[in-house]
Amino acid sequence: MKRLAFSLALLAAGTAGASDFGSDDLVRQGRYVFDKAFTPAEQDRLKPLVPAALDNIAAFYGERKGGIPDFFFCKSVECARFLAGAEWRSFTVVRPGYYYDGKYYFERAGIVINSMAGRPTTSDEKLLAVLAHELSHVEVHARTGGRLVPAWFNEGLASAAEGHGCKPGSQGIDDLNKLAATHEWHQYTRPGGGKLNATYCQANLEVQAWAAQHGGFAAIVDLLAKLPKKEFSSLYGGLVTQQAPVTNPVGVEKNDS
Repeated sequence: MKRLAFSLALLAAGTAGASDFGSDDLVRQGRYVFDKAFTPAEQDRLKPLVPAALDNIAAFYGERKGGIPDFFFCKSVECARFLAGAEWRSFTVVRPGYYYDGKYYFERAGIVINSMAGRPTTSDEKLLAVLAHELSHVEVHARTGGRLVPAWFNEGLASAAEGHGCKPGSQGIDDLNKLAATHEWHQYTRPGGGKLNATYCQANLEVQAWAAQHGGFAAIVDLLAKLPKKEFSSLYGGLVTQQAPVTNPVGVEKNDS
């Protein structure tokens, strides 16, 4: 009985710790916002990754047209849940608001890097890739004048921008068109759902294949430039890599956020 009471007390303490995390536990330094769990040395390690990622985006798109968002870094799971909600991941917000069931109100565009939440030894290479991925969303938003594009296209392009290596033929869903809405993509690729990596790779390979069929990546840049005045479907056309439905999608099944 005592053991049960002790276990319940630990559970209650853990729950309270998660719910007690708030804005006061975030440390702002200009555009950088850190989980207070980071040491000054850890903060100094992360700061140079942002300009490096911005340079990577400029190289990928030919130039950078997106603005500079705020950059949030979480070290604790409590921080990640506060910003992103129960099924947390790294993410981008391009306009004011909350992110799903997160508790933090973003007053301006922001990128949240949750890759280190519970995993403080995450490599600089991994963090740089995630930053480039999220910055690609900022770039697409700027180049399209804020016009929405299918989630599978936005995420496939971001996956390519981060340099994510994908196994040819990776497939996480029978039809990418089912994941046109952001909330549908978010739900389908939820962390721990077993379909995240294969679906991101499927979208990545689709975007790269379309670019190859249309003369190279310049076609993607041109498509984005035309989107403020034209419909995406009229510019992109149909999917070029669509395959038959699969029972067991191929690709590494893990949360790469």
